[in-house]
Amino acid sequence: MAIGPQDYIDQMLAKKYSAEKVNNVTEDVSRLAMSTERYWELQKDVAEVQRALVMVSTKMRVGGNFKQAASRA
Repeated sequence: MAIGPQDYIDQMLAKKYSAEKVNNVTEDVSRLAMSTERYWELQKDVAEVQRALVMVSTKMRVGGNFKQAASRA
């Protein structure tokens, strides 16, 4: 199994991007990590937004009042 560019396009891409530098994360990953409490807080916010969107779209589809749409969601 050969490693490296096989055809002309791959060779040109390899030549073009051979000088590119990649910024890999070598910093302290714990500084970038999120606490579990913060994660679940954000998940709750996302769920509330999704629920609101479902309620609004249901209200638009049903054409009824907001309480009726909320009870179905």
